[in-house]
Amino acid sequence: MQTKQGPAHNNCFDIIRHLAAIMVIYSHHFALSGQDEPTFLGSGTLGSLAVFIFFSISGYLITQSYERRKSNFDYAKKRFLRIYPGLAVCLIFTLYLCCGLFGKAGWAEWALSLEPVKTFIRVMVITGVGVVGVMPSDINDFTSGYLLSNTMNGSLWTLFFEVFDYIVIALFLTVFKNKNLAAFIPLILSAIIQVICVKKGITHLAIIGTSLFTVPFCVGALLYINRDRWINNLHLKVLMLTAGLLVIYFASCGGLLTNVLGPIAICVMTIVIGVSIKDQLIKGRFDFSFGIYIYAFPVQQIVINEMGIPFYASMILSLLITFVLASLSWFLVEKPMIKR
Repeated sequence: MQTKQGPAHNNCFDIIRHLAAIMVIYSHHFALSGQDEPTFLGSGTLGSLAVFIFFSISGYLITQSYERRKSNFDYAKKRFLRIYPGLAVCLIFTLYLCCGLFGKAGWAEWALSLEPVKTFIRVMVITGVGVVGVMPSDINDFTSGYLLSNTMNGSLWTLFFEVFDYIVIALFLTVFKNKNLAAFIPLILSAIIQVICVKKGITHLAIIGTSLFTVPFCVGALLYINRDRWINNLHLKVLMLTAGLLVIYFASCGGLLTNVLGPIAICVMTIVIGVSIKDQLIKGRFDFSFGIYIYAFPVQQIVINEMGIPFYASMILSLLITFVLASLSWFLVEKPMIKR
């Protein structure tokens, strides 16, 4: 299938997504080991940077997916099949293997109880954000004695906001004939909410997450909608990258620049780099990034707290195990679902 920027994989978004997923593992490994995570833009972590990158690429590609849809049902079906089957299998792995083998009750007692079923439904229905605030009994006391305790999978909560943005961009593109307006309205609303959150010290997860992640998502959408104006203009792309670097430099001062302009700059740079370099490595043959993102956290928890090996050795082992699980997830679950 052709786009106005060339063949379907005439970009390096797959590579960027895999690097971002590895960046999440690297950043989380510090937190799970009882250390401070490496920071970016003064206060944000490298993990936060990686999530901004994910949302930027999603905004660009999901808008493309919406434009190419056969129907709104076709769009919704594709988005559902990209997230939920992989998430469901990951939850079964985490709840029945990780929580069952490394929790308080024996595996059979836990597996035959209703608790893993209830936790599974809760997380699936609220699309990942259900892991926030889980009680130890919800996960068989898995991680209760760990350095970062009572945390089953601290990566899943962002999936709710990913799905939220899928719905938002589809609704606005359906309602508004002007595509720029359809992406700009949720962008400006989210930016305003972020400004208010910073000024008022609001920390509610739903408000912060919805506004914070919608900003890079909608910028990605705008860049796709206006791609003909910049994608083949080398001088304009250099200018966009330079402006992004300057904004990131000044955003390190903190405050509004960090929370609003920082994610915008990251998004612009991610998309410009992504469409400017042709992927000579993955070429669309696989995408382990989602699997890496959702499996890494429980794997890291177990490796760090159960094996007692040095920091970087545990990081490398966690990465290897996660890659195996992510590859199985892709070939056995995600890829077959995407083809439906």
